[in-house]
Amino acid sequence: MTVTEAVHTRAHIDLAERARQVLPGGATHASRSYDPRIYVARSSGSRKWLIDGTELIDYTMGHGALLLGHAHPAIVTAVQEQVARGTHYGAAHPLEVEWAELITALVPSADKVRFTASGTEAVMLALRVARAATGRDRILKLQEHFHGWSDAVSPFLDRDGRTRTPAGVPAALGLLTTVVRTDDPADLEAALAGGDVAAVIMEASGAHYGQLPLDPSFIAAARAASTATGTVLIFDEVVTGFRVAPGGMQSVLGITPDISVLGKVMAGGLPSGAVAGRGALLELLATTIAHPGTFNANPLSAVAGIATLRLVADGAPQRTADAYATSLAAEWTGALAAAGIPGTIRRLSSILHIFLGEPSAQARIANAMRAEGVDILNTSAFCSSVHTIADLEQSVAAFARAIVVASSPT
Repeated sequence: MTVTEAVHTRAHIDLAERARQVLPGGATHASRSYDPRIYVARSSGSRKWLIDGTELIDYTMGHGALLLGHAHPAIVTAVQEQVARGTHYGAAHPLEVEWAELITALVPSADKVRFTASGTEAVMLALRVARAATGRDRILKLQEHFHGWSDAVSPFLDRDGRTRTPAGVPAALGLLTTVVRTDDPADLEAALAGGDVAAVIMEASGAHYGQLPLDPSFIAAARAASTATGTVLIFDEVVTGFRVAPGGMQSVLGITPDISVLGKVMAGGLPSGAVAGRGALLELLATTIAHPGTFNANPLSAVAGIATLRLVADGAPQRTADAYATSLAAEWTGALAAAGIPGTIRRLSSILHIFLGEPSAQARIANAMRAEGVDILNTSAFCSSVHTIADLEQSVAAFARAIVVASSPT
């Protein structure tokens, strides 16, 4: 059975209808609201299976969290053993210490770590630390850079260059967030010159984990300007942390922020986030800032994180995933050329971004790929250390067919 046939079976149709009755839009995440919907029953390695047994090659990889693939044996064993010992102690435990020690050993900016339950929460906490440390209220972010859904990082520039806030975020809050473009560091430097900005936050990879690359000279300028004005520089490494290198994007660039925001790979696919940074800043959480959180450093997330970070610390899984992504990018680029379809494949480490020349084709490529048995995240593909040559061959063939379908007039 093909994926196209599978999503139209009675099991999928009935489940989609049930979902619409109890979930807004029938979904639990903006990126999972596509139609037709697929429902996954299990996953292993580089594959996942729908509720009727249909098999897909997976490049969503837990929205980028699964560098080691689905259900890695070491992570599964660690979580299974921990479940029997307890899922929530409501107290400090040795696992949180070991987990933090692994992070501080790998991430250049991490003197100390405070855990949260998600990347969005980690961003919220990092901004609070920056405001408390500087006594300032304003935040500066870069256009198109994504830091979760919290209010402070939601403002954006419209086509006329005016700051806007999305639905549900008061315009008054937007006045505390300055959004600058990334084509001229002078704009950033001018915005910081007044000395009233608490923090600059950015994806050091460029917007949307490398879809829109950021010139390293811009990042260096941001580091220098932040230092000169007493502004806290925050790197959002929720996606890139431990994936592009054991030390994250900052280790690749050789530029160290004051605070790093982490998530995804750090917890091996379980929920978590972290704020890691200079000791003096993080110690504000012990003296000035009250930060509760029922699931901070939850034992299950901690053991999954420990198992993962032990495996990725030497960089071998990253190199394997990068090599696979390099081959896949070359093959997909060749498929575009062979079909005469305009487009490019951009690679950041083990992450691929698909850009098709026609907007309509860009909008349809994910569904076209799923119909061919390959699941991508919108227009991005997260490669893992367990994708195989067979996966590569099937993915190339699927892409060659999908781009023709996506590019065809409806």
